Amino acid sequence: MAGRKRSFDRDIALDKAMRIFWNNGYAATSVANLTSELGINTPSLYAAFGNKEQLFKEVIAHYITQYTDPCYRHITEPSDTHVIEKLRACFYELIQKFSDTETPLGCLLVKSVNESDSAAFPEEATRHIKQFGFKTQKLIGALIESEGVTNDSASAELQARYLLSVLYGLATQIRAGESQQVAESVMDYALNSIQTSSGQ
Repeated sequence: MAGRKRSFDRDIALDKAMRIFWNNGYAATSVANLTSELGINTPSLYAAFGNKEQLFKEVIAHYITQYTDPCYRHITEPSDTHVIEKLRACFYELIQKFSDTETPLGCLLVKSVNESDSAAFPEEATRHIKQFGFKTQKLIGALIESEGVTNDSASAELQARYLLSVLYGLATQIRAGESQQVAESVMDYALNSIQTSSGQ
């Protein structure tokens, strides 16, 4: 006999759970919060996702896949666009997502990293977030070096770290109320400083 079909769509449920964690943080999100928002009981939540920690790990993967990874197509897809403009398009799209009032403001990953020193925060989620950050840094550094902004891999890595530090800081500022326009202006300044220092 076939099992009864679940009465909810898994991707929709993940998106709803993501918004709760994004708003409240991991520690402040209870199973009761999740079941209420998802419209299911606790046994159904556990059957679908396991415990709260396992659900959060899926939420982080969902956020990266649906909200963050698509922005990096600007720097991964082949094009004749100048490297600075590739980076600008990527960062502008991320800033737009951080500023979108249809979702919580800021960045779930940045918010989670700020919470990750808590003993209650899942270690595997911390590793996943750090791995994504390292992959992103390597991607940007390789782009900067390969397209001639600098011929020094150490300098390219430093520039990638700098740009991501600016981006992560902007995510926090946007959550605190900074406007998208101001955030874009700050990112422009950072990108221009990379371009100027390289003599491009």
